[in-house]
Amino acid sequence: MKTYQQITDLLKDLNVESRSIDSNFHIFKFHETNNIAEEALHPHFKTFFTIDFYADNQSERQIGATKIDDLTNAIAFNSPLQLFSVQPFDGKPGGDGYSLLFSSAFFQPKKHQYEIQHEFPFFKLNSSPSYKLIPIDLSLIKNLFDTIYEEFHKSDTHRVALVRSYLMVLLLQIKRVVGNASDMVPLKRYQEITADFEALILQETSKYKTVAAYAEALNITPIYLSECVKKTTGLTSKKVLSNYMTLRAKALLQQTTKSVAEIGYAMGFEEPTNFIKFFKNNEGITPAVFRKLP
Repeated sequence: MKTYQQITDLLKDLNVESRSIDSNFHIFKFHETNNIAEEALHPHFKTFFTIDFYADNQSERQIGATKIDDLTNAIAFNSPLQLFSVQPFDGKPGGDGYSLLFSSAFFQPKKHQYEIQHEFPFFKLNSSPSYKLIPIDLSLIKNLFDTIYEEFHKSDTHRVALVRSYLMVLLLQIKRVVGNASDMVPLKRYQEITADFEALILQETSKYKTVAAYAEALNITPIYLSECVKKTTGLTSKKVLSNYMTLRAKALLQQTTKSVAEIGYAMGFEEPTNFIKFFKNNEGITPAVFRKLP
């Protein structure tokens, strides 16, 4: 089963022009695909996010464990390492609409995958992967896709910043539209364990535990926890933990006046230098430099 590591890899199999303003973003209309490779239709994974807008749907999708055969006037979400496949109707996999692809690295400052999933819960694996749009919301969402597509094809120096801004507006509008939706989808056992692991991390209000301690709290072995997390996210349990720790450190640096040393102690580091080293390894800059960013 194929995993698309880069957006350009998927575009190649979709036979879509890979002209792009940034390697971490692309948008195309469904009718622009041509002679699609079987690998892009068969079950596969991606390491980036996808939002599809369907004005008219001509195929069946499977996203995660959910099969969807009516996506007309709907939006659908595909998160990193969430199973995806297409079953064409009458040999036509597309229809009328857009596919928008982006990775967390497209944002400035750069976001973690988990930051996006928690800020926009419709990307979570246990959320419904598609939503029907009522007429007023349909017009709003379509206009945003139209605007992003048009900006994407301009040639001036401001287009990347504008597309990035419009993408954030789109995400916030979708959050508003689907915010009250409560549809949930069943998760496989390894996905449930990963979700429970993340929930325990998010419950921490002071010092973080070790991966072994979290595994013990879940009544499983550290090895089994790591296997589940790796299968769900593509990352080790240690890396997932460090990503969440980095998110919290960034929030404390941005939203409090505590010193770097105080934040390090609060998060469980015995020495400020260990916290500084940890942060730099994850973000590429020191906490002090990050705090000065605009």
